[in-house]
Amino acid sequence: MNLEACIQRIFAGSTAITMGIGYCCRSRDMEPNWEGEVSKMKRRDFLKSMAIAGTAASVTGGMGVIPTLLTPRTAQAAERNKRVFISDIHMNVDGPYSWFVEHAADLAEFLDQVNARDDVAELVILGDLLDDWVSPVKSTPQTFSDILSARNNAPVVAALQAVCDNPNIPVTYVVGNHDMLSFESQNKGVIAAAFPGMAILSDSPGLGAYTRDNVIWAEHGHRYTLFNAPDTWSRGNGHLGLGYFISRLAASKSVSSGQMVTSLEVLDRFVKSPAKINEYLTQGGYEAVGNVMDDAFIIAVFNAIALWSGNWPWDTFTMDDLDNFTGNSSVEHIALTYDKIFSGWPSRQDIVSHFDAVWNDLGHLSSAANLLFEMPDRIRDVYPFTPRIVLFGHTHQAAFQYHSGEVETLYANTGTWIDKNPMTWVEIETNDGSSGRRDYTVSLWFYGDRSARQSGTVTVQLDHADYMIRHR
Repeated sequence: MNLEACIQRIFAGSTAITMGIGYCCRSRDMEPNWEGEVSKMKRRDFLKSMAIAGTAASVTGGMGVIPTLLTPRTAQAAERNKRVFISDIHMNVDGPYSWFVEHAADLAEFLDQVNARDDVAELVILGDLLDDWVSPVKSTPQTFSDILSARNNAPVVAALQAVCDNPNIPVTYVVGNHDMLSFESQNKGVIAAAFPGMAILSDSPGLGAYTRDNVIWAEHGHRYTLFNAPDTWSRGNGHLGLGYFISRLAASKSVSSGQMVTSLEVLDRFVKSPAKINEYLTQGGYEAVGNVMDDAFIIAVFNAIALWSGNWPWDTFTMDDLDNFTGNSSVEHIALTYDKIFSGWPSRQDIVSHFDAVWNDLGHLSSAANLLFEMPDRIRDVYPFTPRIVLFGHTHQAAFQYHSGEVETLYANTGTWIDKNPMTWVEIETNDGSSGRRDYTVSLWFYGDRSARQSGTVTVQLDHADYMIRHR
């Protein structure tokens, strides 16, 4: 399919009505910017010292298997009726490639405020709390223990530990893609030791979801993306997708250029511009690629990003046995390993199409939310209920969208806390009304504001499952 036609087809498939909140609520019928430029202790010893027994139970399964769900423990204070959702913190070691350094003090202050509130029933972290993906190609990948012991993260770690110590505010962590390997027993033990009492929803191959009342479905969102979903097919006994290597290429470019760039920005820049891809392919001696969305195009994107970052086909990624890599792999070897991820997607993960999966990686997860609201028969066995409120992270773009249809629904994206973006979060307030009705008020907040930017209330008739929505 022609790339431009593919994007137009995906735009046409959306039924969302976007409520404007500045830059962050992007309508799917907007014209894409095709030429947009990018804005600017020893591992094993530490793991052994921090790993503990009795971590959260996990299940194995592929992309179509229901991730472990959590029914949260009841908060002790009856007036605590608000749940706070944050995501995409990306704690990393301090370096020119780290996405989260300057906002650490702000997040620590925010967590202190949450801990002091008397209306918070739960804190939910929707993925990418830690980031062991973003490290230069030639560097040894940092471990979760490296990240949690890094000085730049000390204020956030201490503040989150304090919330975990609060008996009135349960804390739940749901896996993302940049902390995908948190399901491994040693990694899960490290996280559990750092934050005692925190519920950890991270299961092989790197998925998890939070649910409540058969109304709320919340997860990171990487499951619906081509580059960043868990990949257990391309490489035996592996889990990391091609997006992992793109993140490391972006980190190398951040070091060489002196300007931090995220992998999401890089994907957006190259996928939308075949001309940009061919500019770098030509310089590297590759054949030019057309604008048809297929396997060749996806691998051309990767090769172009490698050349853009200063890495040639023979340059190797230092892996240090991560994710069962027994040696270091070259750029060319990685390209060959993942050269069928586009055509193979439908047989591997039949929730969203491979075209949607590409677009979802560029910040348009509202299409995945729409699909969950519709819950067609072909995916009904993957989900335990049809949600009326869906929360995602991953895109780094805060969003709040009203969806029309036979049953009205609400999708919100929690945004991110990385240095380059506004710091945002979502709150859901629950109130019981008369005649068996329950109100779920969803609010999108920006750090520093005194009131929510957007708010909407879904009213559920509990005995008849009759849903309505109101907007404020």
